[in-house]
Amino acid sequence: MIGVTATLAAALATDAGPALAATNRSGGGAGHDAMLKALEAYAEQHRANWGLPGMTIAVVDRQGFTGYVRTGWADIDKKIPVGPDHLWQVGSITKMMVALTLWSMFDEGKLSPDTPFLKALPGIKVTNGEGIRLQHLLNHTSGMPNIAPYVSELGGLWSSYTPGTHWNYCNIGYALLGLIIAEHDGRPFEDAVKARVFDKLGMKDSVGAIRNTDRHRYPVGYLPYVTDRMTLRPSPVAPAAWGDVDNAAGSNAATAADMAKFLRFLLALAQGKGSDVISDASAVKFLSNPADAPADGKGVTYGNGIGHYPIDGRSYFHHTGGMVSVVSSLHVDPEAGVAAFVSTNIGYAASNYRPKDVSLHACNLLRSLNAGAPPPAPRPPRPVVENPKLYAGVYTAANGDKIEVIPGADTLTLRHRGADSRMQDAAGGMFACEAAEFQITGLLFEVEGGKAVRAWAGDVEYAANPAASYKPKASPELALLAGRYDGTRIYARDGALWRGNREKLVPIGNGDYRAGPDWSPERVRFDTPFFGRPQRILNNGSPGWRVAFA
Repeated sequence: MIGVTATLAAALATDAGPALAATNRSGGGAGHDAMLKALEAYAEQHRANWGLPGMTIAVVDRQGFTGYVRTGWADIDKKIPVGPDHLWQVGSITKMMVALTLWSMFDEGKLSPDTPFLKALPGIKVTNGEGIRLQHLLNHTSGMPNIAPYVSELGGLWSSYTPGTHWNYCNIGYALLGLIIAEHDGRPFEDAVKARVFDKLGMKDSVGAIRNTDRHRYPVGYLPYVTDRMTLRPSPVAPAAWGDVDNAAGSNAATAADMAKFLRFLLALAQGKGSDVISDASAVKFLSNPADAPADGKGVTYGNGIGHYPIDGRSYFHHTGGMVSVVSSLHVDPEAGVAAFVSTNIGYAASNYRPKDVSLHACNLLRSLNAGAPPPAPRPPRPVVENPKLYAGVYTAANGDKIEVIPGADTLTLRHRGADSRMQDAAGGMFACEAAEFQITGLLFEVEGGKAVRAWAGDVEYAANPAASYKPKASPELALLAGRYDGTRIYARDGALWRGNREKLVPIGNGDYRAGPDWSPERVRFDTPFFGRPQRILNNGSPGWRVAFA
């Protein structure tokens, strides 16, 4: 079958239960069987409610238990269920493995955390990069942008703040660490991570780069069939195009069994054991002094590829991974000695889905079983709206058009021109809408004083209090820059430009715009005008061509 698959709802309706869901374990007893079945049921709810083709889960503890849950399809059209030998792209969880590879080189004296970045990689150009050390790259505190080409029309890379003073997630930093590893280890990153991490941990089926030659080992990855808007979940899906990846920011892939071995290593690492990957002394340093990462949540810190998250009064190691058509999550509870990995073969960047609730619930189930206590209730296994009353009310546009938002227990309903339709939270105050007139733009709500005061449908403002006047229009000059470019929508409203309608673009001179706070390194530029309208956007130097004026 070429093109669209059946809708996920139709695909799920054909699930054969036992043929699609499987659990198995090493160690444990009847209680562990029941725990895995409960985890399977939660995974199935996620799969149905979010429209996930397949899912694999590994969960381990320090007592020697290893359990697996597999559910759903590795290939919807061919009806191939998820199996134990499938490789899963772990995405940014790769960053932990990059850091371990580099720290094993620190142990050998080839480099150190304090090695100047520009000295470690001669020939790379980074404006204001003289103060960057390797540890800054490992902690996302280098001051460089998140995603950018090594060389571009912007004249190379740049650092926008004193390294170590702010935290900005930086994929390009880890990509460069992969090049540094290759430069100083004398072999490509994919070979270095295999020799220094995978082989040491017995991860015999893992790979350090995603190659077409291994494509048959992976589940088919899927994307929403309609990609020019935020889709309500579940939605129709289509197979995603294949892409080779050797960028060390997210190039590793592993089976669930290999990830179980990696989870067990992380539990040992938390006890100061390097397990032949790094020295025990380095294991202690590896987890020490992470950088504050407020953009990821209150109390979150990050160091050496590991996020340290306070969740429900407990401290977890945590990371997610998002590839084009696969998303993953990993949680480790060092105190309880339990850990879990989850991956699912769909990309949901627009709705920001990650299976983090599943990996967290897996840890909670196993921890509670070992402690002889009932597990805490999991997060709802479907899209929910936090505090729906926040958005309740009638909003009016300048032309008199009205929308009404009606709150449920954890849902919102949109009423427009006498018709009711669903809304779903797409993060950051943005909502995907079922109503055809808002499917492309969605609705973005602004909150002041604990209450939503306006909603934006693209550049159209709906005010909760029209008497208080409307925000100013953008200038005609800015309006010329608005439109849809490859992978980016730019709106002109409220006297400014907005990327994705959520990120305000601030002019900083020379035709450049900054996205984010005043220290942010994220840059946007427009060029190649045609009849006064730019035909190209440069996001941190990566080009995207205009595809629509609206």
